[in-house]
Amino acid sequence: MDVKVMKRRRFLINLLYWAAILALVYGVLNYVIGWLLPLLIGLVIARLLNPPIRFLARKTRIPRKLIAYLFAVLFFAVIGTLLFLLGTVIFRAVRDQIQRLPEYYTVTVLPALRQIEQWVMENMGDFIADWDTGGDGSNLVAMLTNTISNLPAAFGTVFGMAAQTPVFLVQMLFTFLFTLFGTVYYEDAVAFILRQMSEKRRLFLSDTIVSLKHSIVSYYGAYLKIMAVTFAELLVGLSIIQGRFSILPAFLIALVDFVPALGCGMVLVPWAVISLITGNTYMAVALFILYLIIFIIRQFIEPKIVGDQLGLNPLLMLVSMYIGFQAIGPLGVIIMPIVVTVIADLQRHEKIHVVN
Repeated sequence: MDVKVMKRRRFLINLLYWAAILALVYGVLNYVIGWLLPLLIGLVIARLLNPPIRFLARKTRIPRKLIAYLFAVLFFAVIGTLLFLLGTVIFRAVRDQIQRLPEYYTVTVLPALRQIEQWVMENMGDFIADWDTGGDGSNLVAMLTNTISNLPAAFGTVFGMAAQTPVFLVQMLFTFLFTLFGTVYYEDAVAFILRQMSEKRRLFLSDTIVSLKHSIVSYYGAYLKIMAVTFAELLVGLSIIQGRFSILPAFLIALVDFVPALGCGMVLVPWAVISLITGNTYMAVALFILYLIIFIIRQFIEPKIVGDQLGLNPLLMLVSMYIGFQAIGPLGVIIMPIVVTVIADLQRHEKIHVVN
């Protein structure tokens, strides 16, 4: 058979093979993972708790089952307490902000509406029919009132989500049960699964798990470094702009920057726009300059840091994040780069052959 024909056939076979794999991954992530999420969370927690459980079981005469039960209950007690405290803090903060809304509207929002109204009247009045030229913000206030009148529909959506609360509680219950029994029978379950595999598949699974751990640590380690740099820039910039040590705002904005598909611009740009509307030109210009500095520095350091940590072309990471987002939403922004990194690592170590 002609060599060119053989190469083309091999290429088509590889293409169809990986297309089938990607379709399977897409189906699992988009449809199945929601059903299996309690099980997956429970198994991950059980995996994390297994080393200390195994250590105590070996060093003491306490039965492993009892230690596992205690660790599982203690883990959920600690997590539940932390979530309760965090929820209390958030609730109090939201309550305080709601109580200040009337004052905030009078002092900030209404003057801003009037300024916008005045600008529209002076620059766009001839192009907008029936626009009240009073310049007192009445048009925008009416628009805001109309928006508020539509809030019952939004609350209907919220109540619809609240109706799902029993389902959420059931999922939490199953997550706890999977964790509880997973910690007790983790090693037995792993041994059973491994017995069903050939030696070759066991080695491949082990290599994949090692690569997955390394990829996750490297990927988020890289962005933790970028977050640290962004935090330092924000701390210095906001402290200069506001004239006081601004560690908390800098940290919170850096956390937003760490979230995939977001960035510090999600906070700094609206903040600057609001400052400009309310007449605080110094704050607006300073925030825009700060954001521009952070953006430029990030373009220089991100390829270097990510490339060094993962050994991948940053463009490939960007493409994988975009494809992941388009395929399965925000979760794909997190999952797809890790999947690509694992595949590339296995290809690099000749465990698989994506490209011959």
